[in-house]
Amino acid sequence: MFATPTSLCPKSFATRDASIPFLLWVVSRTHCSKESLRFQINIEHQRISANDTDSIFTLRRKSALEKTGITHIVSVLKYDFKDFEDWEKYEHLNVEVDDVDDENLLVEFERTGKFIEEGLKSEKNGKRGGVLIHCAMGKSRSVAVTIAYLLRKYPHHTVKSALELIRESRPIAEPNDGFMAQLQLYKEMGCPRDIEAHPKYQRWLYDQEVGLALAAGMAPERVRFRDEEEQVERQTGGKEVELRCRKCRRTLATTPYLVDHIPTPSKTQSACTHHFLHPVSWMRPALEQGLLSGRLECPNLKCGAQIGRYAWQGMRCSCGVWVCPAFSLQKGRVDEITKKIEHGTSKPGNVVDRAEIGTGHCIRLPPGMKGKENL
Repeated sequence: MFATPTSLCPKSFATRDASIPFLLWVVSRTHCSKESLRFQINIEHQRISANDTDSIFTLRRKSALEKTGITHIVSVLKYDFKDFEDWEKYEHLNVEVDDVDDENLLVEFERTGKFIEEGLKSEKNGKRGGVLIHCAMGKSRSVAVTIAYLLRKYPHHTVKSALELIRESRPIAEPNDGFMAQLQLYKEMGCPRDIEAHPKYQRWLYDQEVGLALAAGMAPERVRFRDEEEQVERQTGGKEVELRCRKCRRTLATTPYLVDHIPTPSKTQSACTHHFLHPVSWMRPALEQGLLSGRLECPNLKCGAQIGRYAWQGMRCSCGVWVCPAFSLQKGRVDEITKKIEHGTSKPGNVVDRAEIGTGHCIRLPPGMKGKENL
């Protein structure tokens, strides 16, 4: 994909040939409404070489690169570029990733977005710069990076609208499922400048670690306890659920630590008999054993009642919903208390600080039983 400033008017894409390489033209405008979407970003074809759209082979078309004013190149693949001639003419960013679902491309979006933006703002010989974004086939990785840039540059875009815009000129554009999920998460995160510090990214990264461990038939090497994170999302107003051990009345969890699961309507389904939780620190004695599944006991040392079980590989609720990983409290072993939440009592951002956790939000382990850090 080539990205370069322009002010061309929108054109019809109905009769475009998908085999013809194309240019992604980003209009340099300060104010654009949703109705004038095509004036912000226009996709135009440029006949360079059939079937080499945004692929590695495009880099060997020197005349095409010079003609389109390319000054910056984003390569989204693992490749040795030492054989390319006149490489010093271009600013180059190489993102070494494979086109597989579990590849972490999300962490690169800020770096690629910043590089593309700098390229578009640059000048060479009195002309504005242009950016070539390519991968091996011009279908998945380069498209994902371009969508991420559009989300970053134009906040009103959705992942779907950005992809549809590209498909109007490039119907085969199809980031793999993993990249699409990462783009959606990137949008939900608000396209932050510091991706790695964002709580949602950290949780996603941990989920990837858990998935790899389960694929190898093992429990994960470390556990992220939700009540030990820096902040926990919570609701404001309305009602909050508190779960207590039925035997000793010890608080086990509240709404921020519950995992929602919605039963699929069915004539044969049974009522839910489980409450599913995120991992919380009182589960440490059970989880530190490194087993794939096991029992959960009340953290009250004077009680120790069996209140549920866990299964890293997942378990099916009585209502038919599959939850993975699963940390379950049996409804028959706990009491569900509903409390009213006063409006305006939560902190900005609807989060609970770590200092507040344990004072009615989720019971922490007794003194002396907490490890130095997450497993």
